Amino acid sequence: MKFTCDKNNLIEGINIVQRAVPTKTTTPILEGILLEVGEELTLTGNDNEFGIVYEVPAIIEAIGSIVLPSKTFGDIVRKLPDIYVSIETNEEDSTVSISSGSAHYKIKTFPAESYPPVVPIEVNNPVEISESVLQNMIKQTAFAASQDDKRMILRGVYIEYRDKTMNFVAVDGFRLAMKTLEREEAMDFGVIVPTKVLNEMMKVLQPNEENVRFCCNENQIMFFTDHFKMVSRLYKGDFVDYRKMLPREFKVTVVIDTKQFLAGIERAALVMQDEKKYHLVLKLLDSDEVKLSANAENGISNETISAEVSGGELELGFNPKNLMDCLRVINDEKISVSFTSDIGPCLIRGEEDESFTFLVMPVRTRG
Repeated sequence: MKFTCDKNNLIEGINIVQRAVPTKTTTPILEGILLEVGEELTLTGNDNEFGIVYEVPAIIEAIGSIVLPSKTFGDIVRKLPDIYVSIETNEEDSTVSISSGSAHYKIKTFPAESYPPVVPIEVNNPVEISESVLQNMIKQTAFAASQDDKRMILRGVYIEYRDKTMNFVAVDGFRLAMKTLEREEAMDFGVIVPTKVLNEMMKVLQPNEENVRFCCNENQIMFFTDHFKMVSRLYKGDFVDYRKMLPREFKVTVVIDTKQFLAGIERAALVMQDEKKYHLVLKLLDSDEVKLSANAENGISNETISAEVSGGELELGFNPKNLMDCLRVINDEKISVSFTSDIGPCLIRGEEDESFTFLVMPVRTRG
């Protein structure tokens, strides 16, 4: 195997496939990156749950394949002095030579035959979506997925496509995040994708209008472009009936500036260490104000923010993290917050963009 390529292109490929390389594993070869040289140079990372295959432009001199230790290989390439890098296998001692300018390295390798392949799924009627839109759909939902290993289904994001509407939904039992996208094409499927995979996918995507595609079967989903593929297992089982969780009638509605509301909650949370033991109290006032208060282990916080309050007065408590996580992913300058009661779920939407819905349960206030 022998090839020469641009160092920056190689670094980009390494950075992307390393997202699928496990840091701890009982299978040492998975800590490596598979390099395959045929008509193209491809890099592969795989943790047996999901894998990434990335093509790097290169001048091919001899074909072959080898596995290199991910961290060592990546660290070396990032520090190389020249714009070009040449890599060649040494059959006698099972090493690879890496050269760039005046720098030369020789590192040990693993046999490619021992590396588990990332097998692309058959592409059948894929969904095509811009990178920026997909990135935003993941950003506005994945944060609300459960972290509980006992509820694996809720550790994923439900991608549901019915007729011409696609929903991304995440639920953890205390909150729900849903992003809706209206489409021109009609399809019918629903799959549960591990949140870890979508978070890694979001980091690979760029905020532009270039398109990425995805398709799925009963067991896997594959995101792909002309130069990379990400293949992941799906969670099996029935997702919760999230539509029954969404209230239809509300007692009080508040329209408030998103950044001011977020900043106020962040300031109140400064006196809290244990968010499960202490809570943030919201008092909605007829004087078109929202009062934020916290009485926690590190002190007391009180602050009042101007808002449009309709429907009367109400007082209720929240875990501040649940609110902050939501507000940080909303793009609208103002939000509409609708309350059912002091113990019932509340609904948050952007005042202009109603494609994002966040539901959060309050906590009972002491006394």
